[in-house]
Amino acid sequence: MFIIDWKGTLPQHLFNIDQQGYVSAEAETIRYPDGLERIDCGLGTNPIGMPAAVRAGLERLSTCALCDYPAPEPEDLKKGIAATYPCWQVKPEQILPGAGSMGVLVTLLRLLLRPGSVLAGPSPQFTDTILQALFNEASYAPVPLAPPVFRLTAAPLLEAVEKAPTLLYLDRPHNPTGQVLPLEDVDRLARRGMEKGVWILSDEAYGDFLPPEESACRLPHPNLVTCRSFSKGLGGAGLRVGYAVTRNEELATLFRRIQPPFAVGTLDAALALAALEDTSFLEETRRYVRYAKERTLEALRTKAEWTVAETDLRVPIFFLSQESGDLVRRLAAGGILCEAGSGYVGLDNRRARLRVPSPDKLELFLERIGTI
Repeated sequence: MFIIDWKGTLPQHLFNIDQQGYVSAEAETIRYPDGLERIDCGLGTNPIGMPAAVRAGLERLSTCALCDYPAPEPEDLKKGIAATYPCWQVKPEQILPGAGSMGVLVTLLRLLLRPGSVLAGPSPQFTDTILQALFNEASYAPVPLAPPVFRLTAAPLLEAVEKAPTLLYLDRPHNPTGQVLPLEDVDRLARRGMEKGVWILSDEAYGDFLPPEESACRLPHPNLVTCRSFSKGLGGAGLRVGYAVTRNEELATLFRRIQPPFAVGTLDAALALAALEDTSFLEETRRYVRYAKERTLEALRTKAEWTVAETDLRVPIFFLSQESGDLVRRLAAGGILCEAGSGYVGLDNRRARLRVPSPDKLELFLERIGTI
């Protein structure tokens, strides 16, 4: 058995490490009351589930020849993405599919970061990207957002670009707060990044909750890369399909050289295309998310001891804070699952990220919020 000494190479606060030095998902197990139905507001999956078109596709593809390797790239899916979002004005060869947006991010970070490189970004933000940068022996330069509102604005990010990091990483919509940095600000960052030699990476894992016109995929800058996912708005977390959009031909060529072969499976690609074509499901998702989030925020305003960070009503996640105590365990006592604040750099469990619950659990969720 090999034990890796992470503490010698990576900041300890990025991990939950017990007294023996083992890395674990949780330093202490979160316990939920026995017999109480749990409400999952943790992982950022689609709250209304899976598109009907994907269910139909599973039946239609039951005879698919899975004994064969998939194509090097799912060309039909690339063409489908380009056709679905005409306002992006992208060509299929500018689309880089991979094994979920996380798989795409890992390959991009291998390309863009070297030992001694600097990854900058608004903090808190999606921790796995930071970890991948550190694994590449890069350093992390956070741009702190002030708690408990964590308001995200362009000015400090432009200041960060002036320091010429290798890469500025933006989760947009922002994870964990659900804010959306305006597209014109991304444009400004990319333009200044061109002058300073800085890559801009816009991670739009939650991008499908917004209109396609607001995607950074529209922007033509060669130093800008945008990542998208089928896991959130399109309801395909189990498909493990994601993609990047880039206007940089050299980057696209290198990406295709170093990405592991057959990154997207035959069934995954076909079902992702079916999900893409099911526009009614996405419209239903967007309507429900806005309705559920409005009602959730209204309920939370009655809790004087809690503060909700700045957020966008169209995005299903939000970030909750209290001044003291363990908010994660407080929610768990009411049977509500969340993402712990301690999973983000420099934060603790006075904070938690939640996703709006599924429609069948919304009323129960609101009732429990009122009594916690």
